[in-house]
Amino acid sequence: MTWNLIGHEWAVQLLRGHIRDDSLRHAYLLTGPKGIGKTNLALRFIQALNCPEADPEGNPCLVCPTCGRINRLEHPDLFPIRVGPDSKQIKIDQIRELIHNLALTPYESSRRFGLLIDFENANPSAQNSLLKTLEEPPGSVILILTAVTSDALLETITSRCEEIKLNPVPADVTSQGLEEYHHLPPEEARFLAHISGGKPEIALAMHADPEILDRREQLLNEHLEILKSNSVKRFAYAQKVSKENQKFEDLLDIWTSIWLDILHQSGGSRAPLQNIDREEEIQQVVKQVDLSTARGSLELFQRAHRLLGENANIKLTLEDLLLGLPTIDIAR
Repeated sequence: MTWNLIGHEWAVQLLRGHIRDDSLRHAYLLTGPKGIGKTNLALRFIQALNCPEADPEGNPCLVCPTCGRINRLEHPDLFPIRVGPDSKQIKIDQIRELIHNLALTPYESSRRFGLLIDFENANPSAQNSLLKTLEEPPGSVILILTAVTSDALLETITSRCEEIKLNPVPADVTSQGLEEYHHLPPEEARFLAHISGGKPEIALAMHADPEILDRREQLLNEHLEILKSNSVKRFAYAQKVSKENQKFEDLLDIWTSIWLDILHQSGGSRAPLQNIDREEEIQQVVKQVDLSTARGSLELFQRAHRLLGENANIKLTLEDLLLGLPTIDIAR
């Protein structure tokens, strides 16, 4: 049993061992791409520590009132911190309130839990304000931080946590989990397992909200148009997209995925396609670019991702990306 999570069996075994051996750390850092399942793993861990019906192996029942309240982030000894609805950052006041709450005696559990979701979004002051609690945590407190990568956090933060790095889940494992735990039809499960790129939470989001799939389809169509277009049209597209921050982020993720497919195909890799519904178009690109061009194009996306994380100008970043992509004649 793996806590009804899709993939990450080794991480479950590790955390279950910490519970069994009474060797719990005072702070954990769960890292991995968005949609990989970091928060769900953290919640399962907290459920395993609190479930009154947990079995001797450290598996929570997932159906009792305690497990339900933890899953809904409503347990009185669980204090979640994340970016607020009107902000782009986790702020120092949120951390100060968390520290105050963690210092109190547990209400129902034997411990109190701080869950800091997407902590890469915490500003430096907020991160620094957490240091003393990480250095000298109350004995009844466990802190769990999640982030895309430890590089996005202060080294003084990461050095005080046990890091658990979650990797993309193989497509066959994701597909099986979608069928077994979420009862998706086999064909849909296989399709979502591939196009989500090994990120189970993204696959589930696509299943729940067809508009996500529609946006993906639109962005892939726009990618093909850009490859066929001249510099004037590419500048115009950059001007338009630069006004929509979320679209730019989605564009980077989706276009990166298709260039990974192109790179793998160009190099003769046997890696399965992520964009399995675009195989014909991918093959057309592969016939017109060499391995060096494919690798260089992917590096453009990696550079754009890095610049986005550094709050660079979106319009200039997108122009740099679009002008660097090759011009390709693709029939649809």
